[in-house]
Amino acid sequence: MNAGLYIHLPYCASRCGYCSFVVTTDASSREAYRAALSREMELIEAEARGTRFDSVYLGGGTPSLFPPADLRTLLAEVRRNFELDPESEVTLEANPEDVTATKRDAWIAAGVTRVSVGVQSFEDRELQAVGRRHDAARAREALQILSDSGLSLSGDLILGLPEQTGATFLRSATALCDLGVGHVSIYLLETEKSKSLDEDRGRRPERYLSDDAQADLWLEAAEALNDRHFQHYEISNWALPGREARHNTKYWERAPTLGLGVSAHEFWHGRRRANVSALPAYIDRLCRNERPLALDRAVGPEEDLAERIVLGLRLSKGVAREEIERWIAERGDSNLSSDFAAWRERGLLREERGRVALTERGFLLSNEILCRFV
Repeated sequence: MNAGLYIHLPYCASRCGYCSFVVTTDASSREAYRAALSREMELIEAEARGTRFDSVYLGGGTPSLFPPADLRTLLAEVRRNFELDPESEVTLEANPEDVTATKRDAWIAAGVTRVSVGVQSFEDRELQAVGRRHDAARAREALQILSDSGLSLSGDLILGLPEQTGATFLRSATALCDLGVGHVSIYLLETEKSKSLDEDRGRRPERYLSDDAQADLWLEAAEALNDRHFQHYEISNWALPGREARHNTKYWERAPTLGLGVSAHEFWHGRRRANVSALPAYIDRLCRNERPLALDRAVGPEEDLAERIVLGLRLSKGVAREEIERWIAERGDSNLSSDFAAWRERGLLREERGRVALTERGFLLSNEILCRFV
């Protein structure tokens, strides 16, 4: 199985109200960070030798903020240190305000094949409420610049934004499809991960959709996307046939992946590893020629099975029924056995050709099910 490579670029022009990722708005360390990434590649080149990679994902942060010349150099270093398949998927995360025709052409020349655009909404009030720097018109313009360029195009939306209504969310979802994307990601706003949003929801709950309203909209959006031939292949992701995100699918299928950069995670030779989440410590460790790992542990047999079930159930193709039966047998969990039957009766699970998968309603209530295998 081909491997994937993730590279975290943590620099942003500003921090959005909902963001819980490791990012910084201080670009003063960018050159030192680039040098640290280069050194990290050199340190892990030996253990990656003999492995073919067919996906590279530049995430963040805001990778589209990086000067095109720096991205070109970075991807050249990737090719020098790792064996990349000629047909690799190379994804760049981008914010709409960064997209120009000049940058688009430079990204393509550097080897980028897929751009994932953080649209989040096509409603100005909703974008302003969470501190996004672009407006709806700029998001449309960015997608128009990227469409028909030969790039695979993905767009993100958030359900549950302040000031959002059912009508505005569905309008954003259909607009995204009409603007030429082949892949749509919809994420639920997790206000509890942002102190400011959590406090705002407590003070002004009328600005936010109820949980029931969000659930109904999720199902409506899934139906609207299906009508436009998008397949719901993972809990938060829909794609036209053949346009699934190759790199992200590796995580759910537990394919080998390496992670470079501050806070990056990886799964490699049966081990879960993660880099330190403090930017100064990351740079400092690599200046001393040390891999900046904060976590490095083997995945044991029980955890291995649990991961296969939990991550596999995130996908529409599900998991082999025998794996769930093995979990129940090894744990002696009679309650889980009866709950498993109840989930099927409630229409949360379906079974076909020996595989068990979540239904649309099951995707919506997946936490209720997945937490039982942890």
